Parts: sequence; structure tokens; C-alpha cells
Amino acid sequence: MRTQELSQRALPLLAAGLFRGQRGVSRLLVGTDFSLRSEFALARALRLPLGQGGAFSVLHVTPPLDGHDGAGGVVSCERCLRKAVASVCRRLRHRVDVEVQEVLRQGDAVEAASVASRELGTELVVLGRPHVTYPVRELAEDSMVRRMVRRLGASVLVVVPHPVRPYARPLVAVDFSRESRRALELMLRLCPSPIPVDVLHVVDTREEEALLRASGAPAERWLLLRQEREHGARVALGRFLAPYRETGRELEVRVRSGEPGDGILAEAAERGTDVLAVAMSGTEARTPLTERVLARAGCDVLVARQGRPTAS
Repeated sequence: MRTQELSQRALPLLAAGLFRGQRGVSRLLVGTDFSLRSEFALARALRLPLGQGGAFSVLHVTPPLDGHDGAGGVVSCERCLRKAVASVCRRLRHRVDVEVQEVLRQGDAVEAASVASRELGTELVVLGRPHVTYPVRELAEDSMVRRMVRRLGASVLVVVPHPVRPYARPLVAVDFSRESRRALELMLRLCPSPIPVDVLHVVDTREEEALLRASGAPAERWLLLRQEREHGARVALGRFLAPYRETGRELEVRVRSGEPGDGILAEAAERGTDVLAVAMSGTEARTPLTERVLARAGCDVLVARQGRPTAS
């Protein structure tokens, strides 16, 4: 199996126009620090569908050792990385069309990963994350996962430690934006037919309900408001999903009311979701909802985006 050379060619996440049923991703990058959570991330990446002629890269970034500024500071990690890549080659030995590459960099992990993903034209970066602990804490400002999601221009799949099986209960949170459409399309590529995909929209009527309560309106008024908004969301979701249903994909509409972050997390917990997709704009470096979901979700989280983010 050949080693792919670095390429400056940057391919878009998804082709323009209607979804045409493309399967898998073409360029995948897995970050590893040789920890247990990195092993789970690598195992998950090997379960993802790779498109024809795809590229599978394994990245490790190390700080300089013993004061070295050059290659001498990273020699100790080469053997571990080569061992990880050899394991990937064995697992993908039946995919002669897939290029496997080891990528060893030195310096700040987030910056190095950002540069490598641009050079490789990466579509999806896979990272490991520790288990959610209780009481749940928000991601620290210097959290590696938080910094990666903010800085990387590619979509990111954050993997929690759990038995690695093919995804069976995916959930996509949408707000009808272009970015959430890309999140849905990427999820359909990672979870090909016949896997059913739940699509959720959370209707936020809190401000309108508060105004009605403040004005002394009866409870029937704000309950009717919620019902009308939920009905409108179901109709809008039907239109939003029509092009994908025409391809034969099984898509289940889910609508909730309340605070979007709480609604997304509650739906994922109730349905036993194993992978949850949310969207992030390519121009948005900080999204509180996305980071809250990352901190609190008990399943893998796919943050779909396209374009280079602003600097963190």
C-alpha cells in the first residue's frame, strides 16, 4: 500500500447541488497521542466508510524534546506512529485503492493539525474525547477538543470511549441553514442506506411564551403558540428532507420545543443516539451550543463545517 504524498489541493466538503448519494469520505485524518481515547478514535475511523480512492492519514504532533528544535526532538515518537499506521494498513489490506499515510509534526498540536488538514485536503478529522463525568463540566478554554473544533477548517468527529460498532442510531440537529444541510449530507455519507437517520429541529418559543405570560394571557394561548410553531417546523422539515427521501433514504422527523441545546441533548439521550451531528459555520470560531453539546453528549459528536474558521 503506497504512502500518499502531501497535497495542497483542497476539495470542498460536498459537491454543489442536490445530494446524489455519495458514500463515505475521501480524505480522513485521525489524530493520536497514543492514549486509550486515541485508540478508540482510530478504531472508530476504521469503521467509517471510505470512498473509492480515499486517503487515510494518522497524525501525531509532538513538542520538541530535550530542547531540540529540529527532527531530533520527534525521533522517539516515530516508532509508535509507524506501529499505528502498520495496524491501519493491516485493517485496510482489502482496500488497495486507499492510501495510508503517517504524518508526524512538531509544535503546537492544534496549529499543526490545522496545517496538516489543509495540506491533505482533509474532509473529516477524527479525535478522541474522555467520558463525560458527572457533575458535567463545560469544556475548559484550553481544552484540546474545544481548540480543535474552533480552529480546524474541516469537519470534526469527536469520539467517546465505548464499544466500536457501526453507527445504528444517528441523529442530526438542523436549523434549516446551509450548514445544517451539510451536516445532514455528511451524516448520510457516514451512515449509508439502509441505516435510518433521525432529523431533529428544536423550536424555541421561550421569548414569545414569556411575553404572553407577562401580559396575563391564559395558558391556552402559549400552548397554542407552541403547537402552531411545532406544526410549522414539521412542514418545513418535510420540505427540507424531500430531496433526500427521493433517493430512498429513510429519514425520521423529530420536533421538540424549548432551549435548543437542552432539546438536542434530551433527544439524543432518549433515543439512545450513538452519533449526533451539529453544524458550525465556516466563519464562526465560537459556537456556545456546539461546545455545550460536545461537553455534555454521551455519544460521538460530528461537527460539520466547511471553510476556514476565524483565528481563535
